Amino acid sequence: MVKILVSLGSNIYSKQNIDRARRMLAHYFPDVVFTPSIITTATDEKYSFPFRNVLAVFYSDLPSEEIVQKLKMIEFAMGRQPRDKDTGKVIIDIDLLQYGDEILRPDDYERAYVQALLTRLIS
Repeated sequence: MVKILVSLGSNIYSKQNIDRARRMLAHYFPDVVFTPSIITTATDEKYSFPFRNVLAVFYSDLPSEEIVQKLKMIEFAMGRQPRDKDTGKVIIDIDLLQYGDEILRPDDYERAYVQALLTRLIS
């Protein structure tokens, strides 16, 4: 079993969409633990609405590719479209940040909100 760290973000009906994504993740990964959510403002001007962000941690024997596939299935089931980010609309964004000891998205991992939420996982 390897430790998995996932980030979730939404800026459209964010509370409902984050809650729905949590339930869907818990369906696939029953041992998942979530941080409380925080509200952040995007640095990119195309995002006019604030984001709700959450981290999730769970353990799995699945290869990282299969985990990413499940995350993308959740995004698709929630109605995410590839063109949405271009219009500043993020129904749900779920990213695999860490797989075991490997940081897969170092730029995302270093974001202030991720680092702030990581302290909520440790405590």
